[in-house]
Amino acid sequence: MSASSPRHRIIAGATVTAALALGGCAYEIGYRAAYLEREPPQYIAHGKLLVVMPEEQRSFVYEAPPASRTGDFTTLTVPLGAIVQEIASHVFGECFAYGVEFAPSRDGRDDYVLAIEGDMQEFVYSYTKVIDEGFNVERADVWIVPEVEIAFAVKGYNRAGDVVLDKVYDSGVKAGEEYMITSKPAERINRVLHATLHDLMLELVADVRPLLMEECEITDLATASSRWTNARAELL
Repeated sequence: MSASSPRHRIIAGATVTAALALGGCAYEIGYRAAYLEREPPQYIAHGKLLVVMPEEQRSFVYEAPPASRTGDFTTLTVPLGAIVQEIASHVFGECFAYGVEFAPSRDGRDDYVLAIEGDMQEFVYSYTKVIDEGFNVERADVWIVPEVEIAFAVKGYNRAGDVVLDKVYDSGVKAGEEYMITSKPAERINRVLHATLHDLMLELVADVRPLLMEECEITDLATASSRWTNARAELL
């Protein structure tokens, strides 16, 4: 059932049902490349990106119960630093021709066209219970919607050390696919986490493009593809 269903819905967070099937458990998730959608790069920057990640950020592990009452007797362990690093490597690695380097600081490095450093400000997850009464008020289906909210601040520096970007990327509440029964509720959260981080980093990729104009050559792939399509059309 899609989120656009015309049926009447009521948000509820009271008793835990078999729809979640959690028990008093501890769950652990990790990076899953299969959870990332394949997106063609927006452009190719002919240079290297430096991502500043101190060791405490790379090794940061989040462990907490959900923000919802549903499932609040469980805990989730998330190697958030490692997941952020992997997704950043995936997204930025496709846009920078000379790759992405992760380092604890900018000290002693001047071979990059842009350096960015981030600070995770918020990560919240929840299992939101949704009661769907349908057209028969005597029977109500119970669904669970995995939700994630992420916010992180990013600063960007050019080679001269000037701050060229200072922005907070806030996802708002992002919902995953709803379900009635699952044996892996934590992986439902994991999918939404990956998708949300991926989308935020794509937004960051778009934001840094104009900052690279004076730093390196840029090939806009959408423009190149459009030119190829137009040239092909002229030959037909």
